[in-house]
Amino acid sequence: MLKCELCGADIRGRAYKAIIDRSEMIVCSRCSKNGTIIGVLELSTPKRNYWKSRNIPRKPRRRQEVVEEIVEDYAQRIREARERMGLTRELLAAMIKEKTSTIRRIESGTLQPTIELAKRLERVLKIKLVEEFLEEDFEEYRGSTGDYELTLGDIAEFKE
Repeated sequence: MLKCELCGADIRGRAYKAIIDRSEMIVCSRCSKNGTIIGVLELSTPKRNYWKSRNIPRKPRRRQEVVEEIVEDYAQRIREARERMGLTRELLAAMIKEKTSTIRRIESGTLQPTIELAKRLERVLKIKLVEEFLEEDFEEYRGSTGDYELTLGDIAEFKE
């Protein structure tokens, strides 16, 4: 069931795509009077519903993206692991094919390593520097989950 993006009511019969205060919304017939109608959707047709305008709404899509971040205490972890293994900065720099000054700046915390460099340091020092987590990025129409969601009509005040 489609819900009005302005008042949150279930839309039965016709849904309107309207521009209200420079914002494109899917609204019920009652709320469509507050703006300019740019498309009409018949909800009672047995086939798939299509907008009669050129703008066809897309279904919400969920994208899960793996995001990699470097831990906050990377400088301390790198210095402690290097000292534990008995390596000098010069030797560590040679092992990961970087400059000694880069290692010094990373250990002092003035330079955050790139993900690629952090992974090379992880392999050599056998420590964890890169954390991975899933980030969900999704659009959702009102009412698709069945829970109540705050609509623009709950916040906005119309001048008569």
